Amino acid sequence: MVLSTSACVALAAACANPKDATTATSDATGKPAAVTVERDPALYAMVPEAYKKDGRIRVATNAPFAPFEMFSADGQKKLTGLEIDLGHALGQRLGVPFEFSQQPFDGLLPGLQAKKYDVLMAALFDTAAREKSIDFVNYGRSGSVLLVRKGNPGDVRTLDDLCGKQAAAQSGAQQISLLDQQTNKCIADGRKEVTVRTYPQFSDALLALKTNKADLIAGDLGALRYAVKRDTSVEAVEDPAAPNGYDPQSIGIGLPKGQPKFREAIRRALADLIENGSYRKILDTYGVGNIAVDKPTVNQAGS
Repeated sequence: MVLSTSACVALAAACANPKDATTATSDATGKPAAVTVERDPALYAMVPEAYKKDGRIRVATNAPFAPFEMFSADGQKKLTGLEIDLGHALGQRLGVPFEFSQQPFDGLLPGLQAKKYDVLMAALFDTAAREKSIDFVNYGRSGSVLLVRKGNPGDVRTLDDLCGKQAAAQSGAQQISLLDQQTNKCIADGRKEVTVRTYPQFSDALLALKTNKADLIAGDLGALRYAVKRDTSVEAVEDPAAPNGYDPQSIGIGLPKGQPKFREAIRRALADLIENGSYRKILDTYGVGNIAVDKPTVNQAGS
């Protein structure tokens, strides 16, 4: 489920301080993912003039969705997380700072198309449906996993155990399709369907699970395993048949259609971060090195 900001831009409601736009942020524990990247003049030349004139690249995100994007502390609006740090590093390389803002998840794609912001970084899976409206530069691969209450009281071991269960997922997330497919299978097998309940934020789904309003959450591998490290009242289901999660897919940065030069600039900047080690350092800071790729790809829906 991956894995993003308008004069500030996109998914939530707060804007990062422009003066901090090229400074590495810190994770939820306050430990900085300190990377310093030099500007590449050739990549700077590929950035649209409107962005350079504005002095920022507006990036939309949707927090909290740890470890990809989070708030630095309860009650604070400053954003932190894997994609926030990665975005700032890309901004350094391009020579134009990434400025993040918080937006509703289901408003991300329409907002990008309406030019309310310039880039999406919100743990987005690269899907064929999304590629119809936006382009992707993919930086990782992640599958879906299931999260249950500690002790697994519902005895959920595989997807087949979801029949008759109450499943929670974030609105607009890729996992809804996974749950719908499983519902169809349950019905075909003569069993009760999966009841799917969607929530605007992952934190809302987590609350539903912890208050017995849901039996499980279907979510992104990185996000749910991070949640387990932070909250001992929940645990991830370890299905031996899906060690990297169900239906692993590319996760990436969303960009407007019709800007191939800018898309290539992002791809090349990301390739540079992979080569110089900054990319891996950021992923490892947030404990999700398992989603790493050897090189960035463009529009790889389903792969």
